[in-house]
Amino acid sequence: MMELLAPAGSREALVAAVQNGADAVYFGGSILNARRFADNFEGEGLVNALDYCHERGVRAYITLNTLVFDRELDTALAFAGELYKYGADAVLVQDLGLAARIKNEYPSLKIHASTQMGIHDIGGLEYCKSMGIERAVLAREVSLEDIRLLKTASDIELEAFGHGALCMSFSGGCLYSSMAGERSGNRGTCAQPCRKCASVSGLPKETDRCLSPNDICMIEHLQALEDAGVCCIKLEGRMKKPEYVATVTRCYRAALDGADKAQINAMKKELYDFFNRGDFSTSHFFFDSVKTDRVGSSKPETKAVKDAKLSFDGEQRKLPADALLKLRVGSPARLDMTCRNKHVSVLGAAVQPSQKPQSEETYLSRLAKLGDTPFCLVNSAVEMDSDCYISAAELNAMRRDASSALAEAFHIRNTSETSGTPFVKTAPKRYSADARKKTVYCVVNTTYKARIAFENGADTVGIVPCGFTLDEIRTLKRGLPQDKKLFLALPNVLITAKQREYVKKLVDSGLFDGAEANNIGQLTLIRDMKTKFAGIGLNALNSYTVSELLRLGFDAVIPSAELAKAQLEALAAEYGQSLILSVHARTPVMQFVHCPVKEHRGCQNCAHDAGAITDEAGRVFPLDTVRFDDKCLVRMMNCRQSDLIDILHELPRCAVYGLDFTAADDRTIEGRLSAFFAAVSGQRVEKLQGATRGHYNRKID
Repeated sequence: MMELLAPAGSREALVAAVQNGADAVYFGGSILNARRFADNFEGEGLVNALDYCHERGVRAYITLNTLVFDRELDTALAFAGELYKYGADAVLVQDLGLAARIKNEYPSLKIHASTQMGIHDIGGLEYCKSMGIERAVLAREVSLEDIRLLKTASDIELEAFGHGALCMSFSGGCLYSSMAGERSGNRGTCAQPCRKCASVSGLPKETDRCLSPNDICMIEHLQALEDAGVCCIKLEGRMKKPEYVATVTRCYRAALDGADKAQINAMKKELYDFFNRGDFSTSHFFFDSVKTDRVGSSKPETKAVKDAKLSFDGEQRKLPADALLKLRVGSPARLDMTCRNKHVSVLGAAVQPSQKPQSEETYLSRLAKLGDTPFCLVNSAVEMDSDCYISAAELNAMRRDASSALAEAFHIRNTSETSGTPFVKTAPKRYSADARKKTVYCVVNTTYKARIAFENGADTVGIVPCGFTLDEIRTLKRGLPQDKKLFLALPNVLITAKQREYVKKLVDSGLFDGAEANNIGQLTLIRDMKTKFAGIGLNALNSYTVSELLRLGFDAVIPSAELAKAQLEALAAEYGQSLILSVHARTPVMQFVHCPVKEHRGCQNCAHDAGAITDEAGRVFPLDTVRFDDKCLVRMMNCRQSDLIDILHELPRCAVYGLDFTAADDRTIEGRLSAFFAAVSGQRVEKLQGATRGHYNRKID
């Protein structure tokens, strides 16, 4: 049977999840978790939470699922060591550098790949396998059909979200909150601007919420998930109230335990009444059943809230235990308790001769009074002399001591020792052979734009894999000087097998000199290519992630778009020879497998320009489509261009300078490349009108 994994954003929510039947819970400490505004756990509270779960046979997974700055690595590793010491069953990790450090220094601590890592293909599972990661929390965009394929191809455990909030954007690739207000979803402080009014048809009305999907509800399809290969069904809700957690956990527990169709229908209505966003969906499991623009209710009936509270008031969930009481006159009373291969013995005062006959039933009745302990007696016995006596007070004390000792026997305490193997960073690679030359890498989405970029001085051009034929690529290559390189610039998501087969055909054509990957799973597709770039989708926020990407075979890395000036300078001081510094881009802030334009206006059969999304402040975010035969990836670009060309002389030294023109016209390509080379020659360049510095002067928390 699938594991039922419930959220806990507070101690009360933890109790609600456990008491209502969760097999496992996930929660965060005070640092490095993607719900930093929840009432998270720290210090003794964290240890007590782990012990509380283990006393009741429940596993506890701790979230370390944010990107990490270099200054935080030592703290994060120390915290991982504490989690191992006190028995965390696994940690959830997004950051590739942190995952590498934890596996190196605490090899016995189990790691689950967070959904923020964006695992959605066989290549992603291969990475997990190579890193010793035991489970992948799959991207929400993966269908049941693809889960079956993944399970057939790999023995990595597969976990999937089954109920709760659905993010519109591909996880780990959303910069909307970060670019809009410096609160980063990758750092656990998402402000959820996507839940506000937005429209694909101009300034939105109050009811227009084209970026706010309805919630997932898979309670009717749990068998289909298990049949596909899902080992764990995950409930979302670390920011939700305990009553919500209790209700959702109880309903899914009942469904997993065999509730019939009528019961499931009733529970689905109960879930809807407790919290909804206007409707439920089955996410992308059945090929895109997401709906947006639904304004729902979050005010359940008073009785439902009271009933939910009662479900975790006291000890509702108990483990079966056995007890044996031995009474021999003149010897200490002895109570043995056993539960799940845990055994404890407690000695009491010397047994006295009785003044009148004593019955076994009296002692058995007293033993059974386990109250608010996590145990209930299923088998109990008394071995006693016929003329012996022990007082009720003494027996009650022994029962309490034995119950406490048995609970403590479930606590996990590991020796918090590191592997003893120092972590050695991968040395920088000199990508640019000529350090005196400013090497330029441009990304475009058509062969026409590629030609313009080359003609205006680009050394290397990456082209997004859509909207061209191989004959067009051959024609483009024939006119290029030998020192000009053409790359394949892969998007963050290649969600279907057909898309991956198409990209593999391009890779195998031999027409491309290298490739840029934006998801860790894509390394498998481009492994044999001569040159490999790691794009911003790989979230290189710290030097350890850069090191890990270089170790995996990348030749140069584009740092995260969320790094500020001082952080970029520190990174460049160590890895400048291996960095591609972005100096111009219209940054993709969200990435959709579900097309909002198609939902609200019908398919426009667009090629790249899919229109735009307008938010309630009137800001216009252009849409760029990566168009495949079976399914498009729609990228919502920032409302303003990011540009650093006028301050090029201030920027840290690096191997390559990057300019992304996927959402640009030919005049912009010509103008920004001209400005770049003017700045290189020492000329004064005006700041691009209306542009932003991105995070260069605005650091995130």
